[in-house]
Amino acid sequence: MLFNAVRRKLSTILVFALLLSTFMPLSAFGAAAQFQDIADSYAQKEIQTLVESGIISGYEDHSFQPKKAMTRAELAKIIVLSLGLKESADKAAPFKDVDANSWYRGFVGALVESGITQGTSAATFSPDSKVTREELVVFFIRAFGLEDTAKKLPVDAKLSDVSDVSEWAKAHVSLAFKMGFVNGVEGANGTLKFNPKDQAERQALARLAYEFKANTSKYVEKANELAAAVDKGTKPEEKPAAGGGTPSRSQNQDEQNHDSGDDDDDQGNPGGSPSTPLTGSIQALVNGQSVDTIFAAEPTEVTFRASLNTNVATGLKLYKVDNNNNVIAELTSLYDDGQESHGDSLKADGIYSGTVSLTESAEGYIRVQALSGGVSSNVLKLSVVNHLTDQQFTQVSSMSNDTQAKYSQLISELGDTQQAKEETVAWLEAQPEVESAGISGSGGSIWYVMDSGILGGISAAPQNSKGLSAADGQVESSGDALQTVTPMLQSLEQASTSVGSKRAAVISPFYSKLASATVYDAVYNIIDQSEYPFEAERIKDAVADVNFFKGLKNYGVVVLDTHGDTFYNETVLQTLYVKYGIEFQTVGPQVMFLTGEMATSENKQKHEMDLKKGRLAIISGYYAITPSFITRYNDSMPETIVYNGSCRSLFNNSMADAFINNGARTYYGYTDYVSLNYDQAIVQSLFNSLINQNMTTDEAFNAVVAEHGANDGLASFAMKGSSIGVKTEGVINGTFEDETWNGWNGKGDVRVISQLGPLKPTAGNYMAIISTGLGFENNDFNGYDLNSNSYIEQNFLVPVGTKTLSFDYNFISEEPKEFVGSIYNDTFKATVTSSVYISSDSITSNVYGGDSVTSDVYGEQTILIATESINGSQSYWIDENKVAIDFYGGDDTTYMTNWKHVDFDVSQFAGMEPIVLRFHVWDQGDSIYDTAVLIDNIKLQ
Repeated sequence: MLFNAVRRKLSTILVFALLLSTFMPLSAFGAAAQFQDIADSYAQKEIQTLVESGIISGYEDHSFQPKKAMTRAELAKIIVLSLGLKESADKAAPFKDVDANSWYRGFVGALVESGITQGTSAATFSPDSKVTREELVVFFIRAFGLEDTAKKLPVDAKLSDVSDVSEWAKAHVSLAFKMGFVNGVEGANGTLKFNPKDQAERQALARLAYEFKANTSKYVEKANELAAAVDKGTKPEEKPAAGGGTPSRSQNQDEQNHDSGDDDDDQGNPGGSPSTPLTGSIQALVNGQSVDTIFAAEPTEVTFRASLNTNVATGLKLYKVDNNNNVIAELTSLYDDGQESHGDSLKADGIYSGTVSLTESAEGYIRVQALSGGVSSNVLKLSVVNHLTDQQFTQVSSMSNDTQAKYSQLISELGDTQQAKEETVAWLEAQPEVESAGISGSGGSIWYVMDSGILGGISAAPQNSKGLSAADGQVESSGDALQTVTPMLQSLEQASTSVGSKRAAVISPFYSKLASATVYDAVYNIIDQSEYPFEAERIKDAVADVNFFKGLKNYGVVVLDTHGDTFYNETVLQTLYVKYGIEFQTVGPQVMFLTGEMATSENKQKHEMDLKKGRLAIISGYYAITPSFITRYNDSMPETIVYNGSCRSLFNNSMADAFINNGARTYYGYTDYVSLNYDQAIVQSLFNSLINQNMTTDEAFNAVVAEHGANDGLASFAMKGSSIGVKTEGVINGTFEDETWNGWNGKGDVRVISQLGPLKPTAGNYMAIISTGLGFENNDFNGYDLNSNSYIEQNFLVPVGTKTLSFDYNFISEEPKEFVGSIYNDTFKATVTSSVYISSDSITSNVYGGDSVTSDVYGEQTILIATESINGSQSYWIDENKVAIDFYGGDDTTYMTNWKHVDFDVSQFAGMEPIVLRFHVWDQGDSIYDTAVLIDNIKLQ
């Protein structure tokens, strides 16, 4: 956490005035009219007012740079000068990334001495990392003197991504939103987002500074009103105060691209007219797969899908727009009609689709947006890259071998590790196919960038560590190795939540080669043999390939046993940003870890897009995962616990933030090259504490450090994120409000949607739909439609005292009426399976809109708690139950059972062995006429 305390020796008004007066790096006072770059800023008025009053200033070139982000080093200086603290360079000594000669060292030390910050770890301050929006809000709430008030109020702000806000900032963000100091941005389905982990821009600070200065009393009054209402047990209306400010995304604010093709920010209108409110997001698909990249100089058929929170009768179109969101060209119309020609999979589900053939002549990126009257989507950046030639790929492969050989030769000749690295880099820079080369920070490994743009490198880790291809000769332990370690990288609060999926993966890409593999076998056994119902997987060697790591979002526990290191610098990242629009969350060396897949000409085509965009690198001949790979492919992680047992996995926050920003809750790693022995001791002890002793993640961390020490003389064991538990009781994600079916296992055609024609969820904004394969996107294998047999299931412990499992469902089919009594008997079944003995007596369920559902025994130790079929539910195929839904294919006549509610007595399972709840629908007789079941509101009571 950036701020742990704020000394209130000065009044908050005075402190803030000092802050504003030191905000700008250079003194260039003058009229706001001199600024040539604020005309398009949403904070133009606020900037002008504050400049005219002499509170803030711009740069010597008469620019304000409203969209520039602030670094932690810059903010350190501002805080120290604002509070009148004395610089203290010595106190910054523990931070390896704060150079002794840096201009900000004294400021950082002053923050440490005053207790305002403890750094991002015991060994790092991350001076170049950008200040986030949630950090900025925390400071303002403290400047108002409202931190105590914030912590007393419930965190119930109507922000759909409030769960993404760090625990230490939730109360502050919630209060800022409820009192109107910040505003969310409307997204899909009417929800509001705050985007807490995005970088805070200078214009955002100006907006909030103005609001603080002009309306302090109004905001404080509103906060006190909220607090008083809570004390009285009432709930006041939550509405913005007059002139409400925001560091949330404004309708004129340019985007921060997250390299995932899923931005939530840019808006615009044809012809550059004032932008309309954001009402949805957009994605691109090629051959049914989500993409954010196409190849240059070849026609590519792309289906664009805009997910909107409002119905659009006609006129929604996709446009290519420029960097100012002015329309360049119309690309295609978008439809929600379920027609294959339009690329629309399901009619009337709020997702509008259109297909267009794109042929871009050169590398770069294009920007597209869906617009219609008062409706707009985000702006999507679609990168354009050239294919890798066989020659370019061969050069990458041979360069890895040649570099390793050169480095080994120099180690032998010179006997000095650092000199050997430097001379290897000099040799690399002399190679005609190498664009740039370097060493990753102090004591790091060797990297290079080919002229094709491919990232490469070799590990120069010490022997007996978990870095790949250790060079000859031992690397001495650092003289300033940490002797203590802070048990957490950010301020943690005890969380009541736990992992959001019961799937666990223990991954050893070098199982056959790395000595630690047998210890990770023991970790797998701890998880697999736990009384808690984990579904553990042991992933070894080449099975841990690139594609496997695209699916980490399916797991609640990820345990990684591989080689790792840090590579590249800010210059490399800037080149990727300029060329492809890729934005990296952490400046400087990027933490990477190796897959078990070697880079070969046979798999080049599969991975060339990721190589070109810097999501993959080739390190010592293997594909390596970069933070941007995690950001792109592993969104919506189910509150995952990640243990990254590779070297330098927490050298900085680049990899940790990629996981945590995507939904992981706890990330464990090492600050430097870690010895095999230390890692083996840590990982086994950690998971024994988590699983067998039922500790939370921070409790387990503290226990492990107490038992095995904070470090091994070079690397410290470290943790970032929130404190959660591993073992949960009850159903995970039973209402599907995270817009995914995380926490469930399954196969076939399973989706989470906000509507289906006129049908809405029974609770919240989302529901699951399980079908026999809706739409034209069949999942065929050897002539068999894999989507014709679809299910989701979850195993869980029923808490002691629980009496009822309940859920809602609606069975919908195009099969009736003409197929009643035939072989075309599509079927739905909901079942509970357990090893606990169950009486086979009938169980009657409460039902919406029809007769009661009676269960019977269905298979060994399995109870049927709800069922429908074309033949068995024929009483529902009446005109009153026709529904305006038209699935692709078949006909346009569809019937439903209406929503039904099931209550199932689970008291006989409470406190005993886990049960498995499954919802299953399948085709019988054909796969032309489709059937689906909607599921929502699954609860234990």
